[in-house]
Amino acid sequence: MKADTLLKMLAPYVAVIVFWCVLGNAWLAILAYHGQILWWARGSFPALRRPKWDRLAWMLLPAAMAGPAVYYILPLVARVDLATWLGDHRLAGASLAAMVVYFGLVHPLLEQVHWAPLREKTPFAHVAFAGYHLLVLYTLLPVPWLAACFVVLAGAPFAWQQLERRTGSLVLPVISHMLADFGIVMAAWLLAVGK
Repeated sequence: MKADTLLKMLAPYVAVIVFWCVLGNAWLAILAYHGQILWWARGSFPALRRPKWDRLAWMLLPAAMAGPAVYYILPLVARVDLATWLGDHRLAGASLAAMVVYFGLVHPLLEQVHWAPLREKTPFAHVAFAGYHLLVLYTLLPVPWLAACFVVLAGAPFAWQQLERRTGSLVLPVISHMLADFGIVMAAWLLAVGK
């Protein structure tokens, strides 16, 4: 594996460890991660060509179910109060509302731009993608649920890779990622403000 491939896969780990785990600031973590994505891309964003939709749009359904699944399952399995956990990472009030929009719309596009080429270079990219999410979730979820999240999060980039290959475009992977991330962050917001 080339050094630049490894460094690109480590980008979210650096951001999450420094800004989420140590400093407890979700906004600094995501902006540091996205800054690294933009630096690595340096204007070489892939063209979002129109995909060949034929019979593949149904593959968006699992992503659309992520939000409802989180909404109903998270309160049953979380080790700590969600609103407190989010607040510990400076996500409350307007900060959390802004994160719903940013995480649901901007984050998925940038992640797809970053991880799509990595997925083609090494299958380890699926594991690396899943792994950094566990650093975010380890204080929220018990170990069995972290393991379940790891399996789902390692499978998601594989599914996105197949979508990209079959459609010849990143459009469906981006839409799928947006559906999942927006649903998840919206569920978290509803659970946190519903108290």
